[in-house]
Amino acid sequence: MNPPPVLPAQLDGAVPLSRYLDDIEQALLPYDFEPANTLAAVSICRDELTQHVMSDVTGRWGATFALGGLGGIPALGRTGWGACLAHVPERSGRGRLLVIGAPHVGVTPDGELGQNLRRGQDHPTPTCGALSSILASWGQHPPSGPDDSGLADGEAQLLRHLVESELDQKPVGVIELTRAAASAVEREMTAQLDALAPWRTMDVAVFIGIQVHLPDSEDHVVPLVGQFRGPDGSSEAIV
Repeated sequence: MNPPPVLPAQLDGAVPLSRYLDDIEQALLPYDFEPANTLAAVSICRDELTQHVMSDVTGRWGATFALGGLGGIPALGRTGWGACLAHVPERSGRGRLLVIGAPHVGVTPDGELGQNLRRGQDHPTPTCGALSSILASWGQHPPSGPDDSGLADGEAQLLRHLVESELDQKPVGVIELTRAAASAVEREMTAQLDALAPWRTMDVAVFIGIQVHLPDSEDHVVPLVGQFRGPDGSSEAIV
């Protein structure tokens, strides 16, 4: 058995992803969240390193709806949310929506933060690349519309705007930036759900954390937020 990974102090509180998902299941038992009455929706970055979270959640809760854009920001808009909410089970009466959101960060074998050695490559690259780009160009605001190639960068601009609005000055390092991104994910998720008020017809639970990619180890998660909203729409912290 491999020894448990040594985590940097900046990621104190991180637990293995499997345990994090176990903890979510246990926390939701008093609220009657079960696979039969629950749709899980996950907001993670588009990075290939994150995508197994979708299958991990699907293995526990059933087919999972994708919410996320770059940096884990929910980027699906009103139409996408409309589709998500329309898919929540309703045969058992009041359905359940479980939302999990997480930006991500890497750690190299040498303990360098914000980098990962990816499959088939011989040198580490930034993780999260979108957040690293924001850190490298802090305060700059490139155009978001299409260029001559027809490419637009709306998701990156949205991520930049939301993250910069969380901080008064340039973050000191990638962990402070990633924590700001997690706060931005929570704030944006809350604003979008507030606009739609799904708790009128379903119970909603939201969990926000930071996904950590470690060398030769299971991904970990730093748990940050757990909230439940029932019929009256008020928010209740879930431990």
